[in-house]
Amino acid sequence: MVNQITPLVGQGLTPLLPTQKPQVGEVDMPTFVDVFKRIAGDAAATQSVKAQDMLDLMLGDVDDIERIQANIVKAQLSMDLLTNTRNALLDSYNEIIKMAI
Repeated sequence: MVNQITPLVGQGLTPLLPTQKPQVGEVDMPTFVDVFKRIAGDAAATQSVKAQDMLDLMLGDVDDIERIQANIVKAQLSMDLLTNTRNALLDSYNEIIKMAI
């Protein structure tokens, strides 16, 4: 059962940062805003897939329940990542605001 689900969990996942290192003199690293936008976009996409899967489940148009379960877990994880990133951003912002100039 685990071997059947494992390939499903890895589908559609992309790294947040580039896997290749930039060449000398080349600055191609994404900013925090770019990473946050990507996390938010991925969370929205997984939520819409989850909503469609839930609708299919209610209508009885489901052949692969493991795929639906994997999509639900992906949606939960992406929302947790988005929430934790947002909380870290707000904590950092509050610390910067408290700094004396």
